[in-house]
Amino acid sequence: MTPLPVLGPESCAGCGHCCEGIGSPVAVYASRRNYGGDHPFRPTDLPAELIAEIDDHFAGLVRGQEPQERCLWFDPALRQCRHYDYRPPLCREYELGGRACLSLRKERGVAIT
Repeated sequence: MTPLPVLGPESCAGCGHCCEGIGSPVAVYASRRNYGGDHPFRPTDLPAELIAEIDDHFAGLVRGQEPQERCLWFDPALRQCRHYDYRPPLCREYELGGRACLSLRKERGVAIT
C-alpha cells in the first residue's frame, strides 16, 4: 500500500495568522498578587526579562482582558513568534495543517503549499 502524501502547509514560517485577533495567550504567564509559590502556568525556565515584559505589558489584566489585535510576542514584520521556545500551551496545541489552521489560511488568502 502506498502512503498518501502529506498536504501542506509544511511550516508556520511567514504565516502567523493564528497569532492575530485572538488576544495574547502569553497573558497566562503574567504575575498575579494572589499566587503563592511557583506560578501555576509559567515555565520554570522563562527568562526574567520575558517575565518583566509580560508583567509590564499586562499590568494586572487577566487572559481575555488584553487587547485582541495580536499576541504580545508576535512579530508582524517577520510574521512569527519572537519567543517560540517559550510559547504557552494554547500555542503548542494549535495544529499546523489542522482544521483551524487551514480555515484561517483559506479565509485570509494564504497559500497552503
